[in-house]
Amino acid sequence: MKNILVATDFSPASRNAVKYAVSLAQSFRAKIILVNIVTPPIIVDDSILASVLVTQAEIMEANKKLMDQEIEILTKKYSVKMIGFTREGFALDKIEEMSKVKHADFIVMGMKGKGKSKSVFGSTTTAIIRKTTFPVLVIPEKAVFSPIRNITFASDFDSSVDLDRYTVLLGIAENFNSLINIINVQKAKSSLSAEKAIGKMKTSLAFSRHEHQFHTIKDSKVEEGINKFIEMNPTDILVMVAHKHSLFERMFGKVHTKAMSYQTKIPLLVLQSK
Repeated sequence: MKNILVATDFSPASRNAVKYAVSLAQSFRAKIILVNIVTPPIIVDDSILASVLVTQAEIMEANKKLMDQEIEILTKKYSVKMIGFTREGFALDKIEEMSKVKHADFIVMGMKGKGKSKSVFGSTTTAIIRKTTFPVLVIPEKAVFSPIRNITFASDFDSSVDLDRYTVLLGIAENFNSLINIINVQKAKSSLSAEKAIGKMKTSLAFSRHEHQFHTIKDSKVEEGINKFIEMNPTDILVMVAHKHSLFERMFGKVHTKAMSYQTKIPLLVLQSK
């Protein structure tokens, strides 16, 4: 891992995500790329155009100063290479663009505390998870970095996922010598289909060089099955794959989905299927 891009709006949630990312980067000797996106104003009346543009320029200037202050504070505390950018545009487009230009290995974003957003992660984070081609590490507002010794990977054994999609996960596991618990939640009376059995074999092959264990969880609700496993087993991060009709899509497909208790505690690494 060489480059970690962190999106920030200087809120408590994003500042905590930055701290977590910097600690993670320090363990990898990676560079942090801080990105702040200022949404362009919506102008409905040409008569106020000049004042709106002045205000926007002031916002950009203020955020650039905040970025400089943030980097100055962090570089005094952490021995990590860090660079910051403030850009005008729409978050989804600009974060994806900057991730490509700066060759990011993955994106880090903060997650608001329970009750502070109608969606599971917040609308911007949710949109980026759905649209980006990069892995996304979502950090809860109260999460504190610690060495990642135990990883829970919730998988539905989709055989179409290419093995290279696990690169970031395997890099983390190798760096921290982590145990990867691969869990599959099934309904009480269901069994693994032939296609899912092939997917499980591919998953086993992908993780063959790392310590891992498979677990079958019987539960009628996927999120409750995952929650029960995490309550009983140490977990430093939860990992899922985001692709259409996947386990992730079923759980987080609705903006007003029921929040799971671990979401306010455990970082979530979302891998893209393609």
